[in-house]
Amino acid sequence: MARCIQEWSQRAVVCNGNINCLDDCAKQLRKCLDSVFPYSKNIEFETDKVNYMLSTIFFLASRLAKGSIGLAEFDSSITKVEKIGKVSLEQNENKKLYQKFEHELDEILSKYF
Repeated sequence: MARCIQEWSQRAVVCNGNINCLDDCAKQLRKCLDSVFPYSKNIEFETDKVNYMLSTIFFLASRLAKGSIGLAEFDSSITKVEKIGKVSLEQNENKKLYQKFEHELDEILSKYF
């Protein structure tokens, strides 16, 4: 599948925006992907292909959404540290603040990533 996508992208770059060329590239991509997921007279197999593609898209969209939430929480955590002041987190007096930040970061990573 990666080879199909690589070949398609190389051909598409050469097209330089030409619609007919891009259409031909898309046809070649579909033909290549069909060799990876060959057609079958078995309807169940075709359903499996559709389910596979949709579940992949769903998975990637879900990961993107979770990652965005994680980044927002990380941003909030950093903002709290910045509001307290521009302090060095390595200093002993700020060790508690640093440990709290580490704990929040670990929670974000385990929850979203």
